[in-house]
Amino acid sequence: MLGKQEMLDLLRRDVVPALGCTEPVCIALAAAKAASLVGAPVTSVAITCSPNLYKNGMSVGIPGFERVGLDSAAALGACIAEPDRGLSLFEGITPERAAAARALVDSGAVTVNITTEEGTLYAYAQVAGAVGLAQATIRDAHTNIVEASLNGQPVQIATRKLAAADNRAVDQLLGMTFSQIRELVDAASEQELSFLVDAAQTNEKAAEYGRSYDAQTGIARALGQHMAPASRTNTASDLDVIALSSAIELRLAAATEARLDGGLCPVSSSSGAGTKGLVVTIPITEVARQIGASNLQYARALAFGHLVNRYINAKVGKLAAVCTCATAASTAASAAITYLLGGTDQQIGWAIRNMTGTVTGMICDGGKVGCALKVSMSSHAALVSAVLALDNSRLRTSDGVVAATPEQCVANMARIGNPGMLAADREILAIMREKDAASGK
Repeated sequence: MLGKQEMLDLLRRDVVPALGCTEPVCIALAAAKAASLVGAPVTSVAITCSPNLYKNGMSVGIPGFERVGLDSAAALGACIAEPDRGLSLFEGITPERAAAARALVDSGAVTVNITTEEGTLYAYAQVAGAVGLAQATIRDAHTNIVEASLNGQPVQIATRKLAAADNRAVDQLLGMTFSQIRELVDAASEQELSFLVDAAQTNEKAAEYGRSYDAQTGIARALGQHMAPASRTNTASDLDVIALSSAIELRLAAATEARLDGGLCPVSSSSGAGTKGLVVTIPITEVARQIGASNLQYARALAFGHLVNRYINAKVGKLAAVCTCATAASTAASAAITYLLGGTDQQIGWAIRNMTGTVTGMICDGGKVGCALKVSMSSHAALVSAVLALDNSRLRTSDGVVAATPEQCVANMARIGNPGMLAADREILAIMREKDAASGK
C-alpha cells in the first residue's frame, strides 16, 4: 500500500511537461540518446519499435514541424541530440535542425521497422555519426532509456533506478481499493499538491491556445459555434449538465486538436501521456470552476484523478488495443468529478461502473488529430456517469461487462483490451500500414 510520500513521488513522476504526442517523442528520444553519443553529423538512423508504438505515432503531428510520421520524429531526435529534454525534446527544434532532419528523411537514411519480439512499449535506435555507431533502447515507459552503447561498448544509464521505483509504487497502488486511494489523497495538504494545480493550469493554457488554433479538421471551431458557456453554480444539484458538458467538450477538444495537429502548446501529462493529462484535468478544472471549489478540494480531486488514471492504465496496459484516453483517463475524470462534487466511496464506484458500461471497447487506432473528437465524446460520458452516480443511478451488475465493485469493473475493462481485442488490434495496425504503404512512405 502506498504511503503519502510515495504517492506524491509517483504523482511527480507521472505529471510532467510534454510537447507533442508521446509516441513520436519516445522514438525521437531513443534516436536523440544514440545521436548524443555518436556526435554530428548524423548519417543514418534505424528505428525498430513495437507495433503499438508504431500505430500511435504514425499519423500524429509533430510540434514545430510540418511533416508527420515516425521517420520524421526519428530524424528530428537525432538532429536535436538532447535526450535530457525528455518529453519536451521537440522544444529543441530549430530551423537548422528541421532542415537537417528533412534532408535525412529525403535521402532515405532513416528507416522504421516493427518487431513483435518485444513488449508493447519498445523503441530501439541505431545511429551512425561522427565517431561511429551508437544504439539506445527504451522499454516499458516512454522516457525509460534502459540501454545505450557506443561502438559496441555499453554506456551507463541512470534511469533504471527511477523505473524500478516507479514499478514498485504502481504495484503498491494496484494493491489498493479506490476507497483507500481516496483516503490517501485526503491525507495530503494543499501545499503538498500545489504542483498538480500548476500542471492543470498548463493544460488550461493549452485549451485557450487551441481555441485560436487553426486546425484543418476544425473540430474545436465547429463545436465553439454550437456550444454555450456554462454558468457558475454553487452546488452539484444546481449544475446545468448540458452546458457544463459543452464547456468541457469544447475545451478538451481544442487542446487535444491543437496538440495532436503539431501546435506549439506544452501540456502536463498523466500516466506518461500528454493527452491523458488533458483528459484527466480539464473536466475536473471546469467542474471546480463552476461550483467554486476550494483550492484544497480542487487539488485533491486532481490527485485522485491522476491516481485512478494510473491505476487503470496499469491494469489495461500501455499502448493497448482500447483507447486508454477514454477507458482510463475519462473514467478517472468521472471518478474525480464525483469525488469533487461530494460523492461517497460507493457513488465513486458507481461512476466507474457507469463508465465501464459506456466507453469500454472504444478502439485505439493511433494518435492523431481525430482523437480530439474521441476524448470530447468520452468526457461527456464522464460527466454524465458522475452525475448519475451522485443521483444513485447506476448500471446493474448483471449488465454486460460491468461488475459489483469498481476494482472488478476495471479488471473487466482490462480483459477486453488484453487479451480480448488483440485480434482487432492486429487488424487495425494492418489497415494503418496499408495506408502508410499506399502513401509512398
